Amino acid sequence: MIRRSTIPFFFLLVIGMSYHCNPDCDSLPGLSISTIENPAGFEVLIRANPPSALQGRKVFFDEVAAERSRFIDNVGLAVTVPGGLNPGKVEMRIEDPDCQDFVALDFNVTGADFFLNNPDYVFPPLPEIIIPTLPADFPPSIENAWLSPQNLDYCLWFKFVPNPDGHCTLTLDPLTSFEQSTCQTAGVLYEQNQMSGFMDSRGILHLSIERADGSLEEFEGQLINPNDAPEQYRAWESAGADCISGLPPEYRARSHMMLLTSQSTGRQLLVYQQAIPGVPFDCL
Repeated sequence: MIRRSTIPFFFLLVIGMSYHCNPDCDSLPGLSISTIENPAGFEVLIRANPPSALQGRKVFFDEVAAERSRFIDNVGLAVTVPGGLNPGKVEMRIEDPDCQDFVALDFNVTGADFFLNNPDYVFPPLPEIIIPTLPADFPPSIENAWLSPQNLDYCLWFKFVPNPDGHCTLTLDPLTSFEQSTCQTAGVLYEQNQMSGFMDSRGILHLSIERADGSLEEFEGQLINPNDAPEQYRAWESAGADCISGLPPEYRARSHMMLLTSQSTGRQLLVYQQAIPGVPFDCL
C-alpha cells in the first residue's frame, strides 16, 4: 500500500522515467533552414545534426501545417510553405510527434510577386529543393551561355581568362562574363550585370554577381546530374525567350546542368548548357 505522503514523489518518478525512456524527446542540434522567407508553394529545407532527427516531425507555419513534407536521407526535411497565410511574419514550428513541444523559428511568408518586385532576387528561384549529385558526363568547358530552364531569357555568360598558350585558366574574366538577357531585352534587372569568380580544385564555382545598384551577390555552384532536376526543367520549354523559340531540335539538348546556391539568401539557381552543334569554345 502506498502512503499518501509518497504519492507526489511516485508521480514525479513515473514522469521522470517516461521522459528519460523516450529518446525522441531530444532537442535538435545544428538546426538551420535554407531561407527565412518564401511565398506559398516554395520549399524550405530544414537541417539538423544528425539529419535523421527530423524524420517524422511535423512542421507548422503558425497553426497551418506545411503543404507538403518530404524527408531526404542524410540531408534533412523539405517542407512547402502552405497557402492561405497572410504575407508577413509567422512562426515556423517543428514538432516532434512523440513530445508535446516544438521548436519555433521566425519566418516571413511573402506575396506571390515577391521575386518579381524585389531587385535583390534577380535570378529565377526554384520552388523545389534540389539535392545535387555528380554528373556521369562533364562538358569540355563551362564557357559561354547557361540558361535558366524556368526563364530562357535569363542567361549566365561565362568566359575564363586564357593563359599564354590560349588554354582556359580557372579564373573568370570579369570584363566578358555577365548575368544577362538572352534576347538582349532592355530594362530587365539582369541586363549586363558583371560577374567574377573562379573554379576551385574540387570543381566548385565561386561566383560573384554585381547588381545594378552596386551590391554583390555571392554564389557557390557545381555541375550536377541532370536527373537531379525536376522533370519539368529537363524538357524543352521556350517561355521567356522568344528569340530562341524557333531553334531546331538539335540545338535544344539539355545535356549539362549546374546548380548554384546564393550565399546570402540560400536560394538555388538552376542553369543548363544548351548544345550548339559546331560552335567551339574560345579556350579549352
